[in-house]
Amino acid sequence: MLLYTKELVAPRPRQGLLRFRNKPAGLKFRERLRSSFAHSSIPGMQHVFGEPHLWQRCLWLTIVLAAVITGFSLYTVLRHRHSEQLLVSLIDTTQLPVYHIDFPAVAVCPWSHFNWQRAPSALLRFLPRHPSAELRETFQQLLAILDIMNFSNFKRIRILSNRNLTRISHLKLTDLMNYMTYRCDELFVADSCVFDETPYDCCKLFVREQTVKGHCLVFNSMISENSRKNHLTNKFYPYKLSTAGEESGLKFTINGSYSFMNNIGTQTPFGLNLMIKEPRQWSNEMMYHLYPDTENFVAVHPMVTETSTNTYEMSPSKRRCYFDNEKNPGFQNTSLTYNRQNCRAVCLHLVVWKTCHCSLPAFLPPIEGVPECGIKDAHCLGFNSDIFTYVKMGEQEKYINDSRQGHFCDCPDNCNSRQYKMSLNVRKLDYPKNSTERLIKAQVYYSQRVMTKIVTKLKYTHIDLLANFGGIISLYIGASVMSFVELSFVLGKLMWAFFKDRRLKLKVYSK
Repeated sequence: MLLYTKELVAPRPRQGLLRFRNKPAGLKFRERLRSSFAHSSIPGMQHVFGEPHLWQRCLWLTIVLAAVITGFSLYTVLRHRHSEQLLVSLIDTTQLPVYHIDFPAVAVCPWSHFNWQRAPSALLRFLPRHPSAELRETFQQLLAILDIMNFSNFKRIRILSNRNLTRISHLKLTDLMNYMTYRCDELFVADSCVFDETPYDCCKLFVREQTVKGHCLVFNSMISENSRKNHLTNKFYPYKLSTAGEESGLKFTINGSYSFMNNIGTQTPFGLNLMIKEPRQWSNEMMYHLYPDTENFVAVHPMVTETSTNTYEMSPSKRRCYFDNEKNPGFQNTSLTYNRQNCRAVCLHLVVWKTCHCSLPAFLPPIEGVPECGIKDAHCLGFNSDIFTYVKMGEQEKYINDSRQGHFCDCPDNCNSRQYKMSLNVRKLDYPKNSTERLIKAQVYYSQRVMTKIVTKLKYTHIDLLANFGGIISLYIGASVMSFVELSFVLGKLMWAFFKDRRLKLKVYSK
């Protein structure tokens, strides 16, 4: 055996261990990238990095990029449709039982508001002692105007502006109207009220309430203080009804005697305005006229409209409705539930306040801290009646050349509302011979036991956007949630390897 001690051993340049040269960092990361995608299940990527020929890899890369660009272009279109926030109304059911909603409030408003048998006592009660003949005449004229006045005919009160009103300037119109207006027992025939086939005392069913028509007697309402007290003591109030058809709802009879009517000047024929409204609604513009010697059958066709909670993300101005927990800046009244009619009534009262610097609680929702309009405000109210009686909605002046005076009210609907469509049938009453009765009979009832429910909702929600996105991605890329998870995992590994290699390279150069 031969021993070679120096011939085959290269001398070391310096003391210590030899350092082997690492491969270039770029080459190592490229191999890791190719290995990661070539063995992944991400559609198309294994061909981009796994095919042996360059032209094949370029072809597959083109296909993958085209599919990704097409898929995300269609997603952009879907995203735009979702951002438009289109609403769609659908019939949810036509068989919703009517017991799910309150029976409508029924208001009886006489055309002539006053019982003129109390006129002599009113003169003694509201005028100073020993009034002059002129003051008596002025007071009589005031009663005649208030007797037939409602919020749509304020021009009548302008007549008083030419008279000397100094001695009655302190008079409160609301107190005078409350004293002169009809009492319940003066209008209703005793024991004539029936609801849900159960007899009631009419004066326990109907309470006095303010509306735009003045003082009315209202059934099943939640506006007046007495009604709200009734709700606290009776858990079934406001009343509901589960049956339908004639004789099933509310029945009452009005005494049409002319003994209470004014016999001074032009007489107003005796008659009634019948108002059907929601229990928490101040007034309704839609009314029926009831005449003596008639029997009236009012069939109510209710319909419920609800807005889905998926529209909360929309602004009320774009949704054009308000939920109960949202506040309309133009609705400055906390005692009334928000709806379109209540908002218009509050808006109208604010217009009266800004125009004449007083309020009219006899016709409109009260405004705290604002003095009540008196006799001295008659000229202002009458002169601006055109402003009060005409409502301009929205942006109508942009499209309609309307020279009439009026006021603007921004009052969208409430998102969850109910509508009462009515149909009236009238027939003449047949009295026995020699009868002196003058009666007005009425029935208000549901036409059917079921009603229609309409639901308004967003046409495209986040769930729809996600589902459509998944369909497009699956169609063009063949990807799923797991594909995106795997892609994130692979990219995470590559980024970690890249930063690790960079850190090692910096350490080598530092030495």
